[in-house]
Amino acid sequence: MVRQVLTGLATGFFLLSAPVSLPAQSPLSNLWNATSPRPTTSGQVGTLPMQLADSTRRDPYHPADATRTLMVRFWYPAAPGQLCQPAEYTSAKVWAYVSHLSGFPVPSVRTNSCQRAVVATGPHPVVLFSHGYTGMLTDSTFLFEDLASRGYVVASIAHTYETTAVELPNGRLITSILGSYLGGDSLRMDYESLRFARTARLADIRFLLGELQRLNSRIDSPFRSRLRLDRVGVMGHSLGGEVALAALERDPRLRAAVSLDGAVSPEVAEGSAKPVLLLAAGREHWTDEECQLWSGLRGPRFAVDLRGADHFTSSDAIWMFQNVPGVAASVGNMGREKTIAAIRNYVAAFFDAYLLGNPPEALLNTASTDYPDAIVTSPRQTLCRQNSAVAQGGSQ
Repeated sequence: MVRQVLTGLATGFFLLSAPVSLPAQSPLSNLWNATSPRPTTSGQVGTLPMQLADSTRRDPYHPADATRTLMVRFWYPAAPGQLCQPAEYTSAKVWAYVSHLSGFPVPSVRTNSCQRAVVATGPHPVVLFSHGYTGMLTDSTFLFEDLASRGYVVASIAHTYETTAVELPNGRLITSILGSYLGGDSLRMDYESLRFARTARLADIRFLLGELQRLNSRIDSPFRSRLRLDRVGVMGHSLGGEVALAALERDPRLRAAVSLDGAVSPEVAEGSAKPVLLLAAGREHWTDEECQLWSGLRGPRFAVDLRGADHFTSSDAIWMFQNVPGVAASVGNMGREKTIAAIRNYVAAFFDAYLLGNPPEALLNTASTDYPDAIVTSPRQTLCRQNSAVAQGGSQ
C-alpha cells in the first residue's frame, strides 16, 4: 500500500480504458468475515447507489464518452419501522477485482446499512466525500455509517477512471487508468497525473452539488425535500482531503471541510476563511506546506493529530484487516475501538458545530482524557513552532 500523503499536482493527458471482465468471485475472496463497527447512535442507516451523468461535460479521461458518468453512493438516516435488507459493502465484481489486483484475500463484509431504505423525514445536512488517490467510494464506510446515524446524508463519489474499480448499474466494471494503490507497478504518481485527477475531481464535486438541488426538488427522487442544501460540507482522504479544501474555497455552496490526512498543494496552502478540520495521522513534524496552510486559515480552524496512526487509519483498513499483520492500519496506544471512536467523534463534533450551528464541543478545543493519543491544536494555537513568527495565535 501507498503509505504516504500525496503532495504532487499538475496538468493532463488522455488515456483509454477497457472494461474488465472477471468472474463474480475470486478464489482469493471471502476467506473470513468482517463487520463494520456499529455506529455511535442507534439511528437506523440507509444506503443506495446512484448513477449520475453530466451532460455538459465529456469525460476528461475518456473523450469517447460523450458525458461524464459518476457513481455516487449515499448513506443517510432511514425512516424508523422499516424491514432492513442488509446492504452489501461493495459489489461482488468490485470485490473480486480488488482481490485479483492486490493478490490478497478479502473478507465477506457485514455492514450496518439497510439497502434502499426510505429516507427519514428531513431536511438533513449533507457531507460530500472524495476518496484517496485511486481509492474507492466505500473506503471510509465506518465513518459514513456513523454520520448517517447522527442525521447526516453522506454522498461519496467514485471518480470514474481514477477510482480503482466501480460497477455501473448495467454491470459494467470500470477500473482505474492511473493504476491503483492496492498493487502492481502501474500507479501513476507523477505531477501531471495527480493534477489531472485533481481537476477532474473538482468538476465532479461542482456537478454533484448541482445534482443535489435536482434530487431535492424532483417528485420521483428518494431525497425529495430531505436535503438541507444550506448546510453542505465536504470531506476527503489523502488527495481527496486536498480536493475538499480546494472545493471549499471555490464553491460558495460548501460551508466547511474536513481533510483526513490530506495532501497540501500550494493553492490550498493559501488557506480559507471557512471552517476547516485537519485530522492527521502520526505527525512527528508538520510539513512546511501544512504549517503555511494553518497560518492561512482565517476562519475556525482545528487540527487533530492521531499519535501512532498511519495514512490509512481513517479508512476501513482500521477494522476490516485488524487481524492481518502488515495490512491493518496502525492505531497507536489507544487501541482500535478508541481510535475509531475518536475519528468519528472529532468529525461529528466539527460538522455539528459548523453545519448545524451547535456550540463547538470542548473536544475540539482541549485535550481529551478519553483520547490521549489525539493531539489537539485549537484555533488560537500555533501548529508549528518553527512558524510561530507568522502563525496566528499563541504557542502550542
